[in-house]
Amino acid sequence: MKVYSPFRIGLALIVIASLWITILFSGSEKISTSTDLESKETASLELNLDKSGIGFYILTVPDFSKDILFVQILDSDGSVIADKKITTKMSVNYFKFSHSGRYIMEITNISEKSVKIQADFGDTKTPDLLIPVLISFLGTGIIIISGYRKLTSQSTAQPEENNS
Repeated sequence: MKVYSPFRIGLALIVIASLWITILFSGSEKISTSTDLESKETASLELNLDKSGIGFYILTVPDFSKDILFVQILDSDGSVIADKKITTKMSVNYFKFSHSGRYIMEITNISEKSVKIQADFGDTKTPDLLIPVLISFLGTGIIIISGYRKLTSQSTAQPEENNS
């Protein structure tokens, strides 16, 4: 029977947790679109979100040249729950939602010229990420402890003093 080192066990736990998080995040509720927005034009994305949690939106402007976009997240009642002025090539933002329903992301081009955008809108599924995050922390702790043990068990030779 082969005995694995604590370092390898910790590393394996981190890899497993990372893959688990990737699978959960890629399988979450989300919608994407790519469009051209003329000056003062608005585009909307609609998504049904369940229960409560943390949602996200990613906005990318491939040919960014100081374009300004304004993003609003509206809940099922039409109330604004988040808004943000976007002035960068890529922006990742989060918002809290408190009930199930249809949520709308409205993107308005407030610059003077046409802008090509890529938008993603979805749910992070943070409650489902708790177990893999704890496994990742456990793996990191095992690696740190094994490294500390390895360092403390090493003896270093001291050079002899020259008395001349």
